[in-house]
Amino acid sequence: MLKNNKINLLISIVAAIALWGYVILVVNPQSTQTIASIPVELTNLEALFDHGLTIADASTYTVDVEVSGTRSDVLKLTAADFRATADMTGYPKGQNNVTVKVITAANADILHIRPETIPVTVVDRITVTKPVRLVFGDDFARGEEPGFITIAPTEMEVSGTVTAVDSVAYIRAEMPEGMLSEEPLTIKLDAVAISREGSPVTSVGLSQDQVEVSATLCTTKTVPLRIDITGETLDTIEVTYKYVPTRITIRGTVSALSGITEIRGRAVNLRQIVDTTEIPVDPYLPSDVEVADASENLAVKIEVQGIEKKELEFTADMIEIVGLPDRLTGHVNTGVITVTVFATAEMMPELTTETIHLSVDASEIALAAEQVEMDVIYECDLDVNKITVSPVKVRVTFNQNGGNVNSAQIVRAPSDSTATANGTGLNGTDGTGTNGPANEGTG
Repeated sequence: MLKNNKINLLISIVAAIALWGYVILVVNPQSTQTIASIPVELTNLEALFDHGLTIADASTYTVDVEVSGTRSDVLKLTAADFRATADMTGYPKGQNNVTVKVITAANADILHIRPETIPVTVVDRITVTKPVRLVFGDDFARGEEPGFITIAPTEMEVSGTVTAVDSVAYIRAEMPEGMLSEEPLTIKLDAVAISREGSPVTSVGLSQDQVEVSATLCTTKTVPLRIDITGETLDTIEVTYKYVPTRITIRGTVSALSGITEIRGRAVNLRQIVDTTEIPVDPYLPSDVEVADASENLAVKIEVQGIEKKELEFTADMIEIVGLPDRLTGHVNTGVITVTVFATAEMMPELTTETIHLSVDASEIALAAEQVEMDVIYECDLDVNKITVSPVKVRVTFNQNGGNVNSAQIVRAPSDSTATANGTGLNGTDGTGTNGPANEGTG
């Protein structure tokens, strides 16, 4: 009896398995299945852009979908078999609940979408122009660097939310490693918005997807640089510091650089300097040579300070006749001699008729004479920038001791004739103390 029961149980199990297999494999009954985390695509964003709007962030929205179908069909379904969309047409600024639609090409019916709507915040959209930069994947050897680089475009429009656009520092185009050679290369590279921290910004739109660039692998060479400094500063300007670079690094092909031993730069005219300034070096280069990165910011540096002007008047009795022989007497016949002094503001209070001395040199006068035209000589006790004397010549009468002094008229130079000199020495000298005529001095 017990043995019969065991046989019956075994038969029942086998029959059940057979029946289950029949139902699954042959009958294939209807079944339901939930497909989770189907990504939602926001469509018709252009409708927002046309009204100066965009979505607040680049959040990834997902929904779950419940489907029905034959068991064998629904068990094979994944999120990739569905497309979920949310149409942004017509939504205003602010928070909006946007309806999600789901379609599938699979042999299954969609029963439920959870959630049926997604919250999307619409905000103002701005567009700002950002610079395009080319970067290289290569670690270039010493004495090599890319050159003759062109980038098109050099700027791009970046659009998105205020926060996203403000986070973008520039647009990057990256040249892959190992592509450069001495032969010019032109290539299109993907454009990527980059933040100030150096990471990609994906939540903005760019005016175009690619950048066209050209570049050549160059050799560098450092050579002497010659820059002439011409002209004189304005009377109201004094140079206190001057730096002129004497070497420059250039780049090009080996053959282009081989014959270059010196580079000349555009001359700097001090007459055009009115303030402390840095003047970028402007070298004269062959068409197949350009300035290397090491000398990209090379500049002539000139520091100046302002100079003020003061006029002092001297009468005839204030002009000393020096070197006069004992047997002669002399007399300057003049009205007023004007001395103009250029110096720093700090010196102005000290400049008086007592710190400047005017004279004429009579050491070569041997005989009495009624009217001798003589150069005015000056000497200044202070280190001034420049002195001019007007007129530059006076007439002097010389007589024997005891004789009559004949009056004579001062002979004035034309209105544009002045004696000029710079520095601290006597007029007509280099500051070492040797007298000279006023109209010959340079300081």
